[in-house]
Amino acid sequence: MHTIEFRSGKATRVLFTVLAILLALHFTVAFSHLVLHLRMAALSQLADLDLESNLPTFFNCGLFFLAAPLFYLHGRSASPKDRRGWFVMAGIFVFLGIDEGSQIHEKLMNVTNRLLHNSGAGGPAMDWLFFAWVIPYGLALLGLAAVLFRWFTRMEPKLRRNLVISGVVYVSGAIVMEMIGSKVLMSIAPKDVSAYPWMPCEVYGDPSGCWAFMEPGYVALYTVEETLEMTGLILCIRALLQAFERNGQRLSLNLAGEASQRA
Repeated sequence: MHTIEFRSGKATRVLFTVLAILLALHFTVAFSHLVLHLRMAALSQLADLDLESNLPTFFNCGLFFLAAPLFYLHGRSASPKDRRGWFVMAGIFVFLGIDEGSQIHEKLMNVTNRLLHNSGAGGPAMDWLFFAWVIPYGLALLGLAAVLFRWFTRMEPKLRRNLVISGVVYVSGAIVMEMIGSKVLMSIAPKDVSAYPWMPCEVYGDPSGCWAFMEPGYVALYTVEETLEMTGLILCIRALLQAFERNGQRLSLNLAGEASQRA
């Protein structure tokens, strides 16, 4: 039976190549809107990094679902006291992949915003929290770090360092850049969308708010945000695959779809 082997170098090159293609399509959309003033409705829906249910979203979900079984397989070969940490990470990545595809965090953002407004929270500080899902997810991240701290300290040093790097890259996009983008968006005065007749506002959800996608600063911020998120996930996958290789293991997938580890 034919077997496909997953090697860290090749997998990283393939994933970064796909990311580069997605970025090229996204930059085509942005350049067409910002500079050429061309209506690119179909390509915007297909490739704009800030939209959901399109190629970048599918790729982002796929990265989570690639990393999840790698965490699980590490757990299978770990010592009994360390297995739970690996399995917890596998479950979290499955949830985040589902979240990315079903936009759970977007729905949670609306709930959090209502709670903040009902509590009387306001002022300039709230400009950083327009995308309010960062509050519950940030708290969840801190809780997860506390629960898994001992497991993480027992990890192989090189793998631990590589996972920290990938995590920092991901969080820099998912939380830090998201908050900066929120601040920038709230600081820009709304504009009349009729001034941008070439913009496919129906594609961007709220037609009255598509003026934001004609702001170069905002477009640049969410481009960096999404790029950092996907880069962090690719680095995470590479780190997990490299750890298998350092242990003398090869990860393979046969045509029947069964994953295996071989020494």
